[in-house]
Amino acid sequence: MKGYGRYSQAYKKAAVSTMDQRKLIIMLYDGAIKFLTLAMDKMDKGDSYAAHKNLVRGKSIIAELLASLNMEQGGEIARNLQRLYTYMFNELIEANLHGDVERIRLVISLLKELRTGWQGVQAPEEEPAQPKAPAPRRGAKNINIRY
Repeated sequence: MKGYGRYSQAYKKAAVSTMDQRKLIIMLYDGAIKFLTLAMDKMDKGDSYAAHKNLVRGKSIIAELLASLNMEQGGEIARNLQRLYTYMFNELIEANLHGDVERIRLVISLLKELRTGWQGVQAPEEEPAQPKAPAPRRGAKNINIRY
């Protein structure tokens, strides 16, 4: 079973490298939301070490989102996301320092909103479904109706 772990890791790495960017960003949002939700839960239970660990994971994902911005091609959207990611990162630092669950809740809310926006973005190869006219039935006659 030792070899299986290597192949599993290689498969995951290949899957991520071939995944379209939109899906990858949604996965990053999902991961950050998951870790930050866990951090809030651990804070509520008084487990500061586990809360810290999950906050660091959430911050790392936001740092990755920040680092992956293409400022040249992204224009105003990339600049706005840069400001938003920086704000969220700083809020999580403050939340970690002060044990502030409300700051985490705010960041989760922002991440969920961004995630919803990315879900609405279509990948370039995806074309919206065009409604098709129903195919004529066999043996049907064309009837022109005028009003």
